[in-house]
Amino acid sequence: MSGDHTDRPPAGEPGPGAVLDTDALIVEHTVWQQDDVDPAAVEQAMRALERERFQRRSGGLQARALNLVAIVDADYAGEIARRLEGIGRNAPSRTILIRVHPKRKGLSARVTVATQGDGAAEAANELVMLDVAERHLTRLESIIDPMVMTDVPTLVWAPHGHGAALESLGEIAQTVMLDTTDAADIATGFDEAAGLIDPRGLQVVDLAWLRATPWRLRLAAHYEPAHRRAGLWSIRDVHVQHHPGSEAAAWLFLGWLGNRLNWRCEGFRVLDAAGHDVGLRLTPVDVGVQGLAGTAVSSRDGSAFALGRNPGGLRARRLDVQGDQSGPGAGEPAVERQWTVLGASRGEAGVLGRALRRTLVPDDGYVGALDTARRLLSCT
Repeated sequence: MSGDHTDRPPAGEPGPGAVLDTDALIVEHTVWQQDDVDPAAVEQAMRALERERFQRRSGGLQARALNLVAIVDADYAGEIARRLEGIGRNAPSRTILIRVHPKRKGLSARVTVATQGDGAAEAANELVMLDVAERHLTRLESIIDPMVMTDVPTLVWAPHGHGAALESLGEIAQTVMLDTTDAADIATGFDEAAGLIDPRGLQVVDLAWLRATPWRLRLAAHYEPAHRRAGLWSIRDVHVQHHPGSEAAAWLFLGWLGNRLNWRCEGFRVLDAAGHDVGLRLTPVDVGVQGLAGTAVSSRDGSAFALGRNPGGLRARRLDVQGDQSGPGAGEPAVERQWTVLGASRGEAGVLGRALRRTLVPDDGYVGALDTARRLLSCT
């Protein structure tokens, strides 16, 4: 069957050159689709669409930054597509959405190029939708290879499993996006992530790790001043509250803290760099969104710092001791302060957007945090 090439957008979407009143942006949709297709034909179609767009715009094409290959169960492809739509300006330059059908035989493809903006503000996102059978997953590399841009990083995401597909794409991808929350248990999820990093040499972007990013940043900022460093190195207890489905994020938060402060395990005890016991406590709290709900850190000198979810940001509480508690000022009451750290979370869309940006930068501490979290999990 020959390919169908049309400039008409799907029903309900603006046509070529239509102006959106809200943002005054020009939006163009160019679509090509074909059943019983081979990968080479898809590549040729994509090149043809690119040439056509270049001629129409009478100018150069913008730089590309990222390929995203998402392998999903066909029945849940709509949910994944909606999650990707929510990331806005962080969208990959080219997304290849592979929908897996248990009983399908041949390949079917649909290519969409959506161009938004005009002049210097112009941006184009390419979406390739492939319908494949389960038998195609073991040779997915030969199918996908002609479709990825070879001069930019490739990120692979398989939210519904499909380990065979990940194995097949090992030579194409540099980074794998996963969510250790989805594993059967925390230890298994961490082991699977480590298995991708160590033997395979892949970078891993873990959505569970990114859900704790605001909490790590706030805690690090609190202990940045020199006069608070002593409290950081003498932590006595850490209490982390988390969504019932986000225990992995809580352990990665503890792993990050333990990795930076040289915590170690001795039997069933967690010890700090000086050999003092550190108490760790995790509490599930249903806050309606994935991720952490609160963190509280107390030190042996009596100081403490806590963060909790609050409308519009995080509610912070700091307990400061007065003077040297071993000297003349010992016994004086501590001073408590509370305030709101402004900045509402963007939820899962924001987490997914950070995951795509994370692909383009070096490791941000995840590898060390994962290693330490695995050790802490085994001794508590």
